[in-house]
Amino acid sequence: MNIVPLIGLKSIEFGDSKEKANMLFGVPDLVENELGQDGVSSEIWEFKSKGLKLYFDPDLEFRLWEISITSETVQLNNVTLIGLNETELLNNFPSLALEVNDGVFKEYVDSSQELVFFLRNNIVERIDLSPNLDDYLNKFGVVGN
Repeated sequence: MNIVPLIGLKSIEFGDSKEKANMLFGVPDLVENELGQDGVSSEIWEFKSKGLKLYFDPDLEFRLWEISITSETVQLNNVTLIGLNETELLNNFPSLALEVNDGVFKEYVDSSQELVFFLRNNIVERIDLSPNLDDYLNKFGVVGN
């Protein structure tokens, strides 16, 4: 599984439909907030065995707008990310900025690439990817026009 910053993954891109996700990954193990029933949050599809969560925006025809990955196979620039220690992460991605540090959990952010690395006890456990919000809204935000 390869991250393509600001685009998504090599296999699925921001703005893609739930139908495409279903075709690529099959039926999710868990669906949270189905059809955006809470009126606020995304519909979230979780594929536990794939270490993947896909977030679909109910306000924009349920287009993919965020991806959360815990898969040990995920790579960025040919670097396997999950399991890296903090030093290895920063050696590979020196532009990361530390945004959260509570002693156990840390979050490193690459704002220009819309990537967030979540560490627990100095080990990367999850990566969240997002599109550039302005570009995403310009492309998908005006529905029906």
